[in-house]
Amino acid sequence: MLTAKIPHTFSRNGYYYFSKRVPSDLMHHYNYHRIVQFRRTRRNGVAKSRSTLLASQLDSYWAQLRLANADIPGKSILSNNNDLSKTVADRTESISIEAALKIYLKQKNAGKGKTFKAAAEKACEFLSDVAGSKSLHEYSRSDALTFRNALIERGLAGSSVAWVFNTVSAIFNFTSNELALALRNPFRGVYFDKADGVSKRLTISTTTIRAIHKPCKEHGDDYRWLVVSC
Repeated sequence: MLTAKIPHTFSRNGYYYFSKRVPSDLMHHYNYHRIVQFRRTRRNGVAKSRSTLLASQLDSYWAQLRLANADIPGKSILSNNNDLSKTVADRTESISIEAALKIYLKQKNAGKGKTFKAAAEKACEFLSDVAGSKSLHEYSRSDALTFRNALIERGLAGSSVAWVFNTVSAIFNFTSNELALALRNPFRGVYFDKADGVSKRLTISTTTIRAIHKPCKEHGDDYRWLVVSC
């Protein structure tokens, strides 16, 4: 049963589901009369924002489907007429890297401080500098490899390259799941040496520690005893 408080949703076992009936004039595009998707949340506010966005996307997509099926002058001589519906569907999958970043930060940044936000913004800035500011579906494996090589050429250590890639990949995956987009993540599984350029932190020898402690004990003031106690 649909909930009264949140349009296009119903609740099952405390979790919200999106539900919207397919218009009768577009039913021939579908195998089932209703679209239902699990929203992965028990929270009213989150369910409402996600369902409102999905409903808006569907309405936009259906409007374009109706336009694609309309009797438009010259439609019969379009070279890609057979793929017209697919082209319309692809456009609804389009979301820019900047918009994806905003969605990611809005949902994930709560309570994580300025460092988390700055890291995500910096990773997307690196990506835009190297591969351009594009819609998510426009990024290719070639872009991912170019991005990797550019980060290495900047002198970033393997651990830093991993951090940047993991952040970009997380933004892709989260946005795809959040908006129910059929996106392939080209940054997933790209190889690089994580240990490259990473310096090993050496431990301080016992001899050095004793050499530091000795004069501290001799002077005996509070600050030097603090060093000895560390």
